[in-house]
Amino acid sequence: MKKFGIKEFRLCQRGVINAALEGRDIVVVMPTGGGKSLTYQLPAILTSGVTLVISPLLSLISDQVYHMREIDVEAVKQTGSTSKSEQDAINARLGWMVGEGGKKEINLLYCTPEKISKSKRFQGILQRLADVKRLTRIVIDEAHCVSQLGHDFRPDYQKLHILRQLFPKVPIMALSATCPPLVLKDLLKILGLKGTVSGDAADSTSTVYFTSPLYRPNLHYQVLPKPADSNKVFDEMTKWILKEHRNDSGIVYCLSKKDTEKVATELRKRGNIQTGVYHADRTDKEKEDLHGNWQKGKIKVVCATIAFGLGIDKGDVRFVIHHSISKSLDGFYQESGRAGRDGKDSDCILYYRAQDASTLSTMSMTDKDGASKLHAMLTFAQDLKQCRKIQFANYFSHSSNLSITSWSTSDLSAREPCGHCDNCTRPPDSFQWKDVTVEAWQLLKIVEHVHREAGNVTLAQVVELARSTGKGTFAAGGGGGGRKRGRNIGGWGGKEQVELDLDVVCGGKVEMKKEDVETLLVELLLKRYLREQFHSTAYATIAYIQPGECAARLTRFSDKDSLKDLPDGSKIFCGIRTKVKVTKSTTTKKSTKSTAKASGSATTTAKSSKGKGKGKAAHSTSISGNDDNGPDFDSDIDDQEDDEEMEMDFPAASSKRKPSRKA
Repeated sequence: MKKFGIKEFRLCQRGVINAALEGRDIVVVMPTGGGKSLTYQLPAILTSGVTLVISPLLSLISDQVYHMREIDVEAVKQTGSTSKSEQDAINARLGWMVGEGGKKEINLLYCTPEKISKSKRFQGILQRLADVKRLTRIVIDEAHCVSQLGHDFRPDYQKLHILRQLFPKVPIMALSATCPPLVLKDLLKILGLKGTVSGDAADSTSTVYFTSPLYRPNLHYQVLPKPADSNKVFDEMTKWILKEHRNDSGIVYCLSKKDTEKVATELRKRGNIQTGVYHADRTDKEKEDLHGNWQKGKIKVVCATIAFGLGIDKGDVRFVIHHSISKSLDGFYQESGRAGRDGKDSDCILYYRAQDASTLSTMSMTDKDGASKLHAMLTFAQDLKQCRKIQFANYFSHSSNLSITSWSTSDLSAREPCGHCDNCTRPPDSFQWKDVTVEAWQLLKIVEHVHREAGNVTLAQVVELARSTGKGTFAAGGGGGGRKRGRNIGGWGGKEQVELDLDVVCGGKVEMKKEDVETLLVELLLKRYLREQFHSTAYATIAYIQPGECAARLTRFSDKDSLKDLPDGSKIFCGIRTKVKVTKSTTTKKSTKSTAKASGSATTTAKSSKGKGKGKAAHSTSISGNDDNGPDFDSDIDDQEDDEEMEMDFPAASSKRKPSRKA
């Protein structure tokens, strides 16, 4: 304990360590920053032999090895970045351990999944260690990557099924911060682990399953409307950072490499904020320098793709901002959880615009369960009423089957609002829970008409059609047929432009602001009144909007007046942001900061500890850079001898606010 500089165990660390010392197979689900590393590092120095640690990140491996050596723990790494001379020296030491001879033995051997799956030579060394019982345990970090259902699936992680075949008597420890039940079931099957029992009811044959509360009261979640003008986004983000976290460390997560460069440039230009950039196209030297300067405080903010963050070992990250939504709520939770690992108050900010849903849906279309995961993320972002803690609890306990004290829906504490997220502290007049049945009917009738005419429209085009005055046009697939040609709205060329008369189709223009129409369209997608149809070209994938399986519930009505007698259960309701003035408060700085910061309808520039400022209506801008919007990985090819490896770096994100109470 003294070697690691800690006075007491946290969460379920003691139980996991005891189970590890007993040689048990273990699955551990602990929150980001909960201390998972200690659960295998401490047993590694308390027992003889080598502990093999499989990690997805080159940067994390390097950090772990560096920190272990700092406290005089024998740790080495075998990756594509390890020189041949270093690998030969490590292999020689492992050979000495097989022969019980000579040198100081290695406690921790870190490698990537690619090293395991593609290097027969490395497998042979491990086999010889296992034969003489010197391979003490195998640790799989970020184990959710094993499953195609996991949000960071890695093909070479799935190949780790060979571990149980090669080393049937070596205990396996699988670690993750997010492991829903389907992922857990898949993980157990792939790794060849037996069914799980909880740590306090473990028998001698089952896999011991440990979980800890995922709710972290020092993290303060806030979803802010993303302005349509990108310059306003940069202005608000800059002013918020300077007001709330001047000189603090933080992360800004972006969808694309292009966005990371742009956001970093704007933060430097507008606020003189010391900002670095991290994405897959940066050289190893640039990444290493950035990481070092960020750890030392020379760089305050890192603008990054999801290639940065998994396993970040920095406790004082005070805020994490998502420039756009994540592809899944699992990913968002893990990314935002990289803030406040030291237990101090930290902010988790998400800039959300409903139209970003189209960009994310095209990125998620090939992911297993990609649509359902994205829909859970969109539901979170669209919700202006329910406590963020309860939203996470419902998602993880329902889709996770986690035996978690604080986040189990069977536990009353999970149903108690946190009291400090944006929804808990939102002024009642900052949003309206509105009956939008008529507007929903109008939008559905427009989409139905376009679909009937063999036309294609995107979410943005539906918005423009719905808010046009009089007649608009859309691109249709066929020719002539008695259709009238009309003016071209939005410049959608390439096919015949067919006229749409709003008065005839849906009784006139949809009387809502542009951003509210976008929000309603996403709500209709989530409720299955609409669906997306994807069309791929040589340059991009386009998401077209079509009637969904529930559309007929409304489109069967011929006019607006027919909707008046609908029962409330058949109506469509949606949370709509409204403008609100935040007046100066006479309460204490701490409590007013919680209240002022919580208002998702107020602009970030208006938020302060004094609660000043005017609110803004929700605006937003589309994400640019489709050419580099895909998953951002780092690759490292090792062509040494028979080893052919590809190693990748991965995701991250999060933010803060002062809690009004501890739930």
